Amino acid sequence: MSVVFADYDGDGRMDALVTNDTERNFLFHNEGGGRFSEVGIRAGIAFNIDGKAVSSMGADFRDVDGDGRPDAVLTALSNESFGLFRNTGKGSFVDASYSSRLAALSLPWAGWGVGFFDLNNDGWKDIFTANAHVMDNEALYSSRTYRQPNSVFLNTPAGRFVDAASGPPSGAAEPGTHRGCAFGDFDNDGRVDVVISCLNEPAKLLRNISGPRQHWIDLLLTGRRSNRDAIGAAVRLASTSGVQYNHVTTAVGYASSSSRRVHFGLGADSEIASIEIRWPGGATQEVARPKADRCLRITEPE
Repeated sequence: MSVVFADYDGDGRMDALVTNDTERNFLFHNEGGGRFSEVGIRAGIAFNIDGKAVSSMGADFRDVDGDGRPDAVLTALSNESFGLFRNTGKGSFVDASYSSRLAALSLPWAGWGVGFFDLNNDGWKDIFTANAHVMDNEALYSSRTYRQPNSVFLNTPAGRFVDAASGPPSGAAEPGTHRGCAFGDFDNDGRVDVVISCLNEPAKLLRNISGPRQHWIDLLLTGRRSNRDAIGAAVRLASTSGVQYNHVTTAVGYASSSSRRVHFGLGADSEIASIEIRWPGGATQEVARPKADRCLRITEPE
């Protein structure tokens, strides 16, 4: 149903996670030389914590807990709950859906598109999901509805999520026939916005007006020796509050492609100590003390 990319084991090669509807998920480990091996079962990401294959739909694949290792979020249908798989750093994942409270929060919803993005710029990546049931007559047979609100699950330093979609602003809570969603700062105000596709309805553009205003930086990377879009470039940002990690990718969610800009929320940090980029070609570049609250363009050194 979806495919997302990240270097989950830190060997410098991009791996691929594939979600499969009612079948086990695949994790293709990049062996180099154009060869991949499928390690989903061994890595603990093929099934949920109960050992079951669910209706996996959308996915995102990036560090959500600040340890520098890409984690994964997977949406599913109502009564299955969404999955959060934390990267152990040992080539495997653990299902943290229950300990993070994501399972309890997502149980009523049928999720499709999804993304790990810092929506309130507090320095922690949150989860946005586009929701709607797969069956248009679902209300005839259960308490679930076809048209559903989207979800915003805010991340906390304790590693647990809280549901924010039902509070102000309420744009995300408007029910609809949602499917794909793409992320990007459409108005360049430093807050990540979302555009959502809908079945038999106009698309929705949700402008992020989260407050209070906090600091941020976006990076737009251009490769020279690497691919021009810098897909796969890994970024480490250090500021007063700590270290954050992200990477360049457009493959996010379900049937969607997002902005390749790399976004970091900085909270109260108005200064950045350094940004380190590991380019796909292997070169490492450091930018010292860049200014916050802007989109910074960086070109790979020759």
